[in-house]
Amino acid sequence: MTTVSNNYANSYPTKTSSDSTDKSSSSGSADKSSSSSSTATAQANLNQNYTSFLKMLTTQLQNQDPTKPMDANEMTSQLVQYSMVEQNIATNSRLDKLLSLQQQSTASTNLAYLGRTVIYKGDEFNYSPDGQTPSLSYNLETSAKKVEVKILDADNKTVRTLTGETSAGTDHVVTWDGKDDAGNQMPAGTYSISVVPTGKTTDEYIKRTTYTYGTVSGVQYSKDGEMQVVANGLAIPVSDLKSVH
Repeated sequence: MTTVSNNYANSYPTKTSSDSTDKSSSSGSADKSSSSSSTATAQANLNQNYTSFLKMLTTQLQNQDPTKPMDANEMTSQLVQYSMVEQNIATNSRLDKLLSLQQQSTASTNLAYLGRTVIYKGDEFNYSPDGQTPSLSYNLETSAKKVEVKILDADNKTVRTLTGETSAGTDHVVTWDGKDDAGNQMPAGTYSISVVPTGKTTDEYIKRTTYTYGTVSGVQYSKDGEMQVVANGLAIPVSDLKSVH
């Protein structure tokens, strides 16, 4: 019998060999190097401009009218401005190095996720009849009149419809036995969970959050520098992980 309950404690998946994937991890080196590249370009441009400035200044000093010499204050001000820009670029360069070291340290720590099963915000999951029981759950922001939980195949076709619990503020575990509504065993493949709550009034919208699972096959950085794990072919922010097993 397929049930939906709110006892989440016993629903965590157990890692099996069928869950592992062949995706390799990514370090996100392109993202991490962009800041360093910008700093290096700024330094090169400054050096070129500073060299040109010194040549012009030297030429101007050599050809100045002795009766009307250059304003020393203006010259000093220009030199000070170049010096300040150079110091700022040097500071950015040091910060780039610190950031790179921090990211390397974080990446090394997050390698511990590889091969582990994680519960995270999402709806897709890989199912195998010979593997673990799918660990699925959802949470409602407000109570509902009724809840339908649908299991969809890779073609977004509903293969199983379950009755869910309606209370808010708690995790409701969805236990799917891998069969469709006719009792047929579903084959291995990619599936997803859809939770459809009905409000107590016709125009009420109820926010819901679904949780699914996957085996981590890689770690990487997003373009914004956020650490992510790769599971089920998806890049998942570490902040979206609910638990690790």
